[in-house]
Amino acid sequence: MLSTVEFTVESLSAHHVVEKLSRAGIPVLMAKSMGKTSVRVRIASKDRKKAFAILRGSCYNVKNLSRHGGARLLEWARRAAGLILGTVLFAGVFLFMESRVLKVKISGSGAYYEREIMEILREEGVHLFSAFPEDTGPLTAKVLSLDRVEFCSFRLKGGVLTVGVEVGEEARPLDMLPLLAPASGRIEELIVVRGTPLFAEGDAVKMGEVVVADSLPEGGKKIAVIARVTVRYRVDREYTLPEQEALAQAFLDFGELKDLHIRKTERGCRISGTAFSTASVGLD
Repeated sequence: MLSTVEFTVESLSAHHVVEKLSRAGIPVLMAKSMGKTSVRVRIASKDRKKAFAILRGSCYNVKNLSRHGGARLLEWARRAAGLILGTVLFAGVFLFMESRVLKVKISGSGAYYEREIMEILREEGVHLFSAFPEDTGPLTAKVLSLDRVEFCSFRLKGGVLTVGVEVGEEARPLDMLPLLAPASGRIEELIVVRGTPLFAEGDAVKMGEVVVADSLPEGGKKIAVIARVTVRYRVDREYTLPEQEALAQAFLDFGELKDLHIRKTERGCRISGTAFSTASVGLD
């Protein structure tokens, strides 16, 4: 497991941080713009001391340090070696309780359906201290059958099951459209509330391919798709701009970039990394 550290760099020239670290031979594993004067950066743990010395010596403000992967595990083990057993036991109990329904919260414009939704949950075996089912299909179908309900979601965190329910202003049929891949790459996330998925997370897709079909496998009956897909893909673009401006433009063009690399060219600089593109049907 790669040990990494993540931190925020603040300065009027914060977007120079990737260039500065790269010149010092420190690979930047991830960089994300947090505003005009701050950038979130991830590097290997072994490069932390060298990076901090370079940045602090150049008047950059480094804050919000967090560790990931092996570095976090090693630090935790060193500081709490005598409490490992107790912590493991506590974590086991905590994780068990995290997977149990301790409270139900209904949110959204359809929250007035609380009584009906609570009854649906009971019918499907979801009650106090019960485990939440991995397959939410039956729950989703029943909630969507309520009058004017157009969308519902389920989220279990900290023992709190949040049921999000949205209703339309007036009853209207949803568009019968398939969900298409917004870019060529690999599927990072796929959420299907209604529709026939033709791909799974991790699959390679091409831009424009049907990811979720608007018909049922049996009989080909048309249905209204409710789904969202996020595709990760590689980007490699040359900008005829100085490095700071090119990096800022890349963030504007692609949003979040991971595995970021920047190198100078005769015309300006070339920026490469992993970007993400999201498309949805029936989910705003």
